[in-house]
Amino acid sequence: MKRILLYILCIIPTLAGCSDFDFATPTHDLNGNTDDVFTNVVLWKNGDYVGTKSYANFRIPTMMRAKNALFAFCEGRQSTSSDSGDIDIICKKSTDNGTSWGAATVLLEDGVNTVGNPCGVYTKTGRIILMFNWQVNPSASELDFNSTLGVTWAQVAKHPRRVFYTYSDDEGSTWSKPTDLTSLLKKNDWGFCAVGPCHAIQVQTGAESGRIIVPYDHKEYVNKDTYYYSNVIWSDDNGDNWTLGPKSILYGNESSAVELSDGRIFLDMRNANSDEYKCRAYVISKDGGETWGNLVYDTDRPEPTPTSLATRGCQGSIINYTTTGVPGSTLLFSNPADATSRIKMTLRVSYDNGENWPKSIVINSGNSGYSDLAVFGDGSVGILYENGAASYKEQISYVRLTKSQLTSVFTELK
Repeated sequence: MKRILLYILCIIPTLAGCSDFDFATPTHDLNGNTDDVFTNVVLWKNGDYVGTKSYANFRIPTMMRAKNALFAFCEGRQSTSSDSGDIDIICKKSTDNGTSWGAATVLLEDGVNTVGNPCGVYTKTGRIILMFNWQVNPSASELDFNSTLGVTWAQVAKHPRRVFYTYSDDEGSTWSKPTDLTSLLKKNDWGFCAVGPCHAIQVQTGAESGRIIVPYDHKEYVNKDTYYYSNVIWSDDNGDNWTLGPKSILYGNESSAVELSDGRIFLDMRNANSDEYKCRAYVISKDGGETWGNLVYDTDRPEPTPTSLATRGCQGSIINYTTTGVPGSTLLFSNPADATSRIKMTLRVSYDNGENWPKSIVINSGNSGYSDLAVFGDGSVGILYENGAASYKEQISYVRLTKSQLTSVFTELK
């Protein structure tokens, strides 16, 4: 209610200075120069080789903790300016919580087609589940089309953007043959669809305990208008079967899910209604994503909102700050916290299940883009994020904040 009231007050013409949102600047960056405090471990930078293949660009970071390893995923792109074309999913693995990393490997590829948007979760059974998207190369024709993942040209004609699933039961040493789930998880009148990109979750408490929830979004086209929606997909049997959530949230976009202390699911979204709101949006479910409450615009958390439709908002990551696996009321959230540009990667804290976000730490004051979060058993937090000197698309870095660094700012952190 306070956020809705704030917006109403800010559009009253008689209130001078409220023609745009006055977002609070981050409350702390430890010493005024975060570059001296947080050392970026660069995992990928433009032009790097993975094996014998070079990539012009690395984007869309995703991170996931398993029992004995930390996994970092991203897209390796042949072009620095396109979300389509020859794109592969790249992986790195760390066995010391990100202090050191093994060599990068190409985890998934399909010739000149797109394999991207990795979205992973480690389940109670020890299985790593990785959802991803596939998209036909825009220059492909029926005569020259080829897919090593088994996609046919008839399937391309129906759904050129598709949803896949793979899993590993040995912490990434081997992976199952990717399974195409498009017929189950994409409606015929949808255009673009995407899982994540970020970590997925497995519900830990309540009636839906064990449910795997994967954030999901899609576009619908009506006449010449584009409408964005968020949703979730889920599995109640460790990934053997999947269900498309029955209700989509208009004006949602790329999203991240988190379980709250009372078992509710908080779906935090990149906001596609940014003509009016230059901030994050969220909805809450009381039944594991089967129904959703009203959309809330969270003016405490700005996100970059240029006028271009393609760059409205930006992906962010939200996670429950728990070292035991049992969800508490403390949440952490990362995004480039600026209302106009993709800059200022910021970590925020909420102590009350996302109602308020009173404190923040600037991780990188410069160019910053997509990100993902992980919490470790010692209370430290890892952040994997896009950044660079001239553009946020130059490299993907990993930063780990110790418990003492976090509590020096987030004083109520338990």
